[in-house]
Amino acid sequence: MPDAALVELQQTLAREMPICSAMGIRPVEWVDRRLAMEMPLEANRNHQYSAFAGSLNALCTVVGWGTVFLLLRGEGRPGNIVIRRSSIRYIRPVRQQLIVARSHRLDSEGEAYFYELLRSKGLSKIDVAAEIADSQGTLVSFQGSYVVQ
Repeated sequence: MPDAALVELQQTLAREMPICSAMGIRPVEWVDRRLAMEMPLEANRNHQYSAFAGSLNALCTVVGWGTVFLLLRGEGRPGNIVIRRSSIRYIRPVRQQLIVARSHRLDSEGEAYFYELLRSKGLSKIDVAAEIADSQGTLVSFQGSYVVQ
């Protein structure tokens, strides 16, 4: 997907979810239906000089939302995307100056079902997993279930 889609996603986040701009969240890559988004530690740190858990949750939630947004744009469809449920695990403190969250590769059956429902009913649902990692492995693991109305 061209950089124009990431620009559109960034503009949509700034307009529809202004907290993303305040947090410094921005999309940086969309490859093989995997979205990467980043945010700076400084604006999102806690008293331990690690990333605030709420900011990490927000970043991962927005990565999932953005993934669904880009899937819809790939089909040329609008849609009202909402998160239905999520879970997150904070495995180790996040201290990188630039924090990057990446969505996992989508389950092919889940993605096919997402498009099937979207085309037949005009609404759909999909699960998106994301993580924040460093060279030693996963720091934060996220699972979100999103619906499109």
